Amino acid sequence: KKGNFPTIMDPDYGIDNFIDDLAKVYNELKSEFTFKGIALSMPGQVDVEKGIVYIGGSIRYLHEARLAERLSALCDGIRVSMENDGKCAALAEVWKGNAVDADNACVVICGTGIGGGIIKDKHIHRGNHLIAGEISYWIDDMQREDLYSLTELDSYSNVDNVYEYFPYMYTSKASTRSLVYHVATRKGISTSEVNGELIYKWAEEGDEIAKDCLENMYFAIAKLCCNLQAAFDPDVILLGGGISSDPRFLKGVLNYSEQLKLITAVFRPMKIDICKHKNDSNLLGALYNFFEVYGKDI
Repeated sequence: KKGNFPTIMDPDYGIDNFIDDLAKVYNELKSEFTFKGIALSMPGQVDVEKGIVYIGGSIRYLHEARLAERLSALCDGIRVSMENDGKCAALAEVWKGNAVDADNACVVICGTGIGGGIIKDKHIHRGNHLIAGEISYWIDDMQREDLYSLTELDSYSNVDNVYEYFPYMYTSKASTRSLVYHVATRKGISTSEVNGELIYKWAEEGDEIAKDCLENMYFAIAKLCCNLQAAFDPDVILLGGGISSDPRFLKGVLNYSEQLKLITAVFRPMKIDICKHKNDSNLLGALYNFFEVYGKDI
């Protein structure tokens, strides 16, 4: 059974309300199903063993929240597992997706930001501070003079402000939400009036702004893939997120990546494909992470 409800990102909404929203789902369904546990796919840096979120990604109030413990307390003490959403997507592809035959893989999820997961010897590589795979924070085209106007990116709760004040970050160039922002800004309309499907429709109808913004995103993702290839030399780089469901997305990225391969032999072994489970990758990966934490025979 699947469902959804809005995630409120306003810092004033707070962690208490967020946890209550999650617990409400459990309490509404527990008379209908027998639950073994709750598996969460989360933004931010996630301490899988302690059930703590750091930074919180685009949901700032998650920072340092002991989410697993607090959610379990509201849900009859049930087991709760947590993992970063990009890393969940990577786990799904290694488990039952397009990286099942790969020992080493990189997964890139285009959404509000750029989620990432690095698979090394078929296991998630988290790094010393749980940061490995945080592709949103990669820097591109930053100039030295930009240093004089720096502020802290993590202090902004409004993602549109991030795209405006940090145009050199990959989250501002290659995410689906930044695509919406750039199209809306150039058209002089609200981002609430724009979405990915509409941008593709406009591009199909010949809208030059929509076409140009899409091409800019494809090019940014292709450059990102080249950087991943040079840094990690994976068997495959997989792209996911809702926008990846449209075949024009992969075609657009491959168009630029093939041209970039002309630069050096380092890029030529690069293989780019789409996540098999597309927008469900993080859900399946959350389940796989639950099994890794608690075992499959609970």
